[in-house]
Amino acid sequence: KKLALMAVCNKLLKQAFAVAKSGLVYDGNYRSTLIKN
Repeated sequence: KKLALMAVCNKLLKQAFAVAKSGLVYDGNYRSTLIKN
């Protein structure tokens, strides 16, 4: 249980830092696009 909790915390922390670093406003509906070659 503790490992799963830490994984979720790590994921949320990475997202928070990415939003803060980019300076963009968080968009909950954003979907990344996969570019295929």
